[in-house]
Amino acid sequence: MSAGTTPGIPYTDIDGLCEHIRGALAEWAPRVLGVHVQRSVSGPAEVARLVDVVAAAAEVTVLPGDGATARAELDGAASRAAGAATGAPRVDVRAELAAARAGCRRAAVALGLSVPVAL
Repeated sequence: MSAGTTPGIPYTDIDGLCEHIRGALAEWAPRVLGVHVQRSVSGPAEVARLVDVVAAAAEVTVLPGDGATARAELDGAASRAAGAATGAPRVDVRAELAAARAGCRRAAVALGLSVPVAL
């Protein structure tokens, strides 16, 4: 593994990871939650806002599948994304974004959606 990468995450830079989170949410959030997902994001702060909007929409939407689990996962993902956006010195931004990504994926699974697996 090269320096600066997070295990299981194929992206070596923060912007690539942010774009992956945006892209994954764009695949299902508009259809399931009616949330508009912009065409690009620039950094953890925009990803944090996006995940927070998705989590807020999930709170007021009747969800398919295990809605309670999906809401809890999205709330956790929003919290982790917000942690990445703070820019605090001891925050591992990649790890926080990876955790937010994982929470969004678990939420999609709880909703009964197919989630691609990258090996």
